[in-house]
Amino acid sequence: MDIRETSIESAPRRRLTALGVGLAWLAAGAAVGTAAPAEAATTLTVYAGGSNDQGSVSPLVMGTNHRYTFNGYETWDPATGQIRPDIVTQSRQMGLTLLRWPGATHANTLWWSDTLGDDRRCQRDGRITDLGNPDNPADDVLAARDAAYGLDEHMRFVEQIGAQAQIMVPMAIGNPVDAANLVEYLNTPAGDGINPNGGTDWAELRAANGHPAPYKVTRFELGNEHYHAGQRYWMPQNDPNASPPARPAIAAYINGADRRITGEPLGKLTRRDAAGRPVCTGSTAGVASDGTAGQVFDLNYPSAVVDTFTLRVGGVTWRRVDTLATAGPADRVYELSPHVGEVRFGDGVHGAVPASGASVVADYTSTHRGFVDFYRRMKEVDPSIDVCASWGQTTFPPLFKELAPAGSTYDCLTMHPYTDFQGENKTDWDSAQEAHDWHMLSAMEERDNLADLRAAVDANTPTPHPYVAISEYGALWGPEQNNPFPEYSYSMTHALYMANQWMHWQTMGVPWAAGNALASDGWYTLLGPADKGFVYSAEAIAREAVKPMFGARGQQVLTEISGGPVRDPANTVMCDGGAPSSCQDTYPVLRAMATRAPDGKVYLMVVNRSPVPNDAITVDVTVKGFTGTGSATVRQVAPTAFTSHNDVNTPNAVALSTWNRAVGTNTFTATFPPFSITVFILPPA
Repeated sequence: MDIRETSIESAPRRRLTALGVGLAWLAAGAAVGTAAPAEAATTLTVYAGGSNDQGSVSPLVMGTNHRYTFNGYETWDPATGQIRPDIVTQSRQMGLTLLRWPGATHANTLWWSDTLGDDRRCQRDGRITDLGNPDNPADDVLAARDAAYGLDEHMRFVEQIGAQAQIMVPMAIGNPVDAANLVEYLNTPAGDGINPNGGTDWAELRAANGHPAPYKVTRFELGNEHYHAGQRYWMPQNDPNASPPARPAIAAYINGADRRITGEPLGKLTRRDAAGRPVCTGSTAGVASDGTAGQVFDLNYPSAVVDTFTLRVGGVTWRRVDTLATAGPADRVYELSPHVGEVRFGDGVHGAVPASGASVVADYTSTHRGFVDFYRRMKEVDPSIDVCASWGQTTFPPLFKELAPAGSTYDCLTMHPYTDFQGENKTDWDSAQEAHDWHMLSAMEERDNLADLRAAVDANTPTPHPYVAISEYGALWGPEQNNPFPEYSYSMTHALYMANQWMHWQTMGVPWAAGNALASDGWYTLLGPADKGFVYSAEAIAREAVKPMFGARGQQVLTEISGGPVRDPANTVMCDGGAPSSCQDTYPVLRAMATRAPDGKVYLMVVNRSPVPNDAITVDVTVKGFTGTGSATVRQVAPTAFTSHNDVNTPNAVALSTWNRAVGTNTFTATFPPFSITVFILPPA
């Protein structure tokens, strides 16, 4: 597919790399650092006739992440067994089309099957609270988490709002059979007597859990961000003598590997409250025996190879047995559940009770299959699904080609094109305006990273090539101290950044994308924290504004901007503090995208990214190959400042306005305020 970028993104100092993608770059007007107007009239041409179509519109680029922890960050109400009604309403209102589950880093160590039904197991939170020595998984600490917002709860929520699900399959402690069972649970029909993966008939269990019909999930990705040291778990860390240094870890991700873990002090995920009820308040941090009957301890990283497993209680080796039922009261024995990583002791009748204060320490080999085996077993259950690798870096495609067995493949590769201000040395913000400019400059860099990854995939795979999808993105991690713009992550600036990326992802043919995230305990998500009443953010408002455009599907059509102003932030401001060379870049103030729906309506989205008050831009718009009715619906988000944000005190500081206005049958003039997002809906005559 020939995909052309439709507006210039930077001055010539910046690389404008196509990497195999056809681009239509247009001449920009005068560079402006303040409110200076363009030197020539600004025109916007929309080629709606059909000969310049740019590819199908995918509404699934308007997805987001949602996480299982903390009752889906309090969006799930255990008392009613439902998603909160206000969350359902707001999710529909902002037009969410795709929801990722069970989440990200924390979900790398989830057992999905233990999130079903009434008898649920406490989960390990993959956000290692004490990484210790990265080369020694024995000293990792993973906190316990309750899984009340489980798989079925998520799927019911997805159905309620008319969206689709994207599932991240945890690999850090899972195995291919478990992943295949997940596909069977989600996608196979009940009542047909067919059990494609053997063992439990998961379709019948789904029906027993209240959903006889298959959920029909088609998008799966294996693991989350294992390229980060804190998400390697049992995988090797970087080897400075390898090329690239991540080669051992990538090899383990692709083909699996074993890891010897010695001297791991076992913890307890499940503890008991004052009434003796089990609660998920523990962790895998080593704890001594409390001297009670029937204690259960947990490993960090199942699956454990049984024949390699040694357990010491108070320094004395105990013996593994298949069942405690035949053990005597003094027998120093234990049961091992190697795949879920549990060690169970006796009750003093069947098996001895470890003495109070005794340490419990294990040595074992943690064995794991890789992507290739997961992919094969999952596709055997349902060949129609897409199984994505998640090592979204350019080092992965050539190593997969080299290291994977002949004939192996992946359907897609997911990436997380975040703007990480701290990681990219862009946090020396002298003002909110500088922060805004860094957002706008960084948006193009993430587009470049996407193009680079797609080029690496295409260069190392046969046709038809796997596609690149986006399972997380956003602009995060600004300065922690003396931040002149602490509201940046939920302000209009962030909404403009995300609108810019929606256009990028659509223009580049990304089939689905999930931003970060629906809800959390902070302000940086679509809905503000639960204790603040889930405030509807500026980004949520922006999504609501563009919802009709993406929901109408159809075709993206070519747009051209001529004479538009270019913002040139002062280099002396942007480049202090050791900033990267992009501190010298410029960016066009206007960006535009247009689509033609199946019913003939033309949708035009225009973003004015200027942070300068009164920097409105008047544009002469021509829609070629189209005759309208002379009337248009306008949807606009235009707050009083780029720093505007919604919170408990000003919940409507950023709001959506809609109105109708007269236009010519194919030409009209419009003025776009600064820091605004505007959508025109033009019906055909």
